[in-house]
Amino acid sequence: MNSKDLIYFTKLVKTKSFTETANYFGISQPSISAAIKRLNAEFKTNLFFQRSPRGKLSITPAGQILYNRSNEILKLLSVTRNEVKRANDIKIRIGISPVVGKTFLPTVLKILEKKHLEKNLETSEAGSRKLLDELEDGKIDAGLINLLSPINNSKFASQVLRVNSIKLIVSRENSLAKYNTIDFNKLSSENFITMNHQFIHRTIFDIYCRDAHFRPKIIYLTDNISILLELVRQNMGIALVTDKAAEGIDNIKVIDLINTSSLKTYTSLVFRSDFRLTQKQKEVVNTIKQI
Repeated sequence: MNSKDLIYFTKLVKTKSFTETANYFGISQPSISAAIKRLNAEFKTNLFFQRSPRGKLSITPAGQILYNRSNEILKLLSVTRNEVKRANDIKIRIGISPVVGKTFLPTVLKILEKKHLEKNLETSEAGSRKLLDELEDGKIDAGLINLLSPINNSKFASQVLRVNSIKLIVSRENSLAKYNTIDFNKLSSENFITMNHQFIHRTIFDIYCRDAHFRPKIIYLTDNISILLELVRQNMGIALVTDKAAEGIDNIKVIDLINTSSLKTYTSLVFRSDFRLTQKQKEVVNTIKQI
């Protein structure tokens, strides 16, 4: 089966028009028709039917089954191509969520440098949700990600490296800085700074607000943890972060939360369950696991 035929097929299901599908790919209409004929022959059935030559194009039950599987097939083909292409690669591509990058990556890089392995690591940064998507699509080999619970998905294999607690952070100039513990339920009138929705910090923040039954006053959204920390440091607002995120930052007070959800995050090293490491990649991964 030609993967292009399957790509044309999935588009035709959506457009229900040979002409529109051909125009989308910049090819002739007969080319689309030929692709569908090849698929019909491959599966020994008709994938579409028309009551008349100009009638409405409809998908058959067999075509619907193929369509339901098509995205999975195409994704697997894409991932396989990437893995075959990189089968002898000495580098491992690891996607890192921002907070993990800030709190974990410097230590990783120092140890890898001592072992002369730093050239075998290629990193990128994104929110935890996006990294899991990129991992599934084969765009990265592994993820260093903060999760709300240890991962339980047959698509992935993972190891928890650290369990993190959730803290409130405020500027030492803020009136709340006099407290060592605080009830989140009493913060409804405060100005909050938080991360965008693709980040686990925002998920945690939303859970706390939901459980406290108030709509927060969010004055700034960011996708950069360093910006969030600096805005808090400058007393522009307060924020929820994992315990390691604000360590060692001047003018920030870390406050324990009481009488509220006891959420934790799990810093995890995550792979696709079918991913096979080369020897150099194994050395990098084993070093990370030992930190």
